Amino acid sequence: MIKNTRTLQVVVVACSVILFVLLFIANKKSVKKSEDTVPKNEAAQQVADIKVYLDALVSSLPDKDKKEYEALEKKTTDTTGLNTLIDFLNSKKLAVASCYYYQKKAEKVNTAKIWYDAGSRYFYSVGFVKDKNQAQSLYQSAMNCYTKALDKKPDYTEAKIQLGSCYVEGSSDPMKGIGMLKEVERMDSANIQVQMVLGAFAVKSGQFDKAEARYKKVVRIKPEYLEAYLFLADVYEKEGEKAKTIETLERYVELTPDKEIKEQIKKYISQLKSNV
Repeated sequence: MIKNTRTLQVVVVACSVILFVLLFIANKKSVKKSEDTVPKNEAAQQVADIKVYLDALVSSLPDKDKKEYEALEKKTTDTTGLNTLIDFLNSKKLAVASCYYYQKKAEKVNTAKIWYDAGSRYFYSVGFVKDKNQAQSLYQSAMNCYTKALDKKPDYTEAKIQLGSCYVEGSSDPMKGIGMLKEVERMDSANIQVQMVLGAFAVKSGQFDKAEARYKKVVRIKPEYLEAYLFLADVYEKEGEKAKTIETLERYVELTPDKEIKEQIKKYISQLKSNV
């Protein structure tokens, strides 16, 4: 049974097979160069920390898989070999470990897009770890990669949003991240991605009125942006606004093309209506 709309969001993401999007996924002004934003010794420590974590994960593999990893690791002198090892680690459900080699691939290809992708792999891998120190290393590695993407392409809006999110989520200076996100918003107030991110942070800080305003702005700008309806419904439910929760979910049902998700949401709406 679905207990609330937050669980409903998870169900929708799972059913849609959305892996690296939804909540934290945006400027036209350069940020500091990577060597200024992430000190070289700190960046080196991040790599060391991730490598230690990688080695620990690999050591837990069965001997057969461990030997295969060792053989593939020796062939990572080019992107083809790196891709093969990344696929192997992902097949063993070691997505966090694969981030390390995706970063090595980024070092070889060295484009803004691949650095952005490497950062996103680190960023979203945080959800797979429980240890706070490991999460911190992942956030810091993500920051390093996003900064390199911005070095290559200073107006890379998505990378700036993600970098700001990292500062908010995984640094001792969250207001710096909020400042970066607000800067994007000042330059492009209709940017849906930054509105969604700032809305999510407003929810986390209990500022439901601000989150509501941001999600409502998203659906005004782009009525077909489905995820916004789910997050808006979640805010309404937190505020105790059952009628608005139901109305928002019903609007989602009208828009979504996914029949399975549509039926799940209809069932949840029925539960809400029955709990008068």
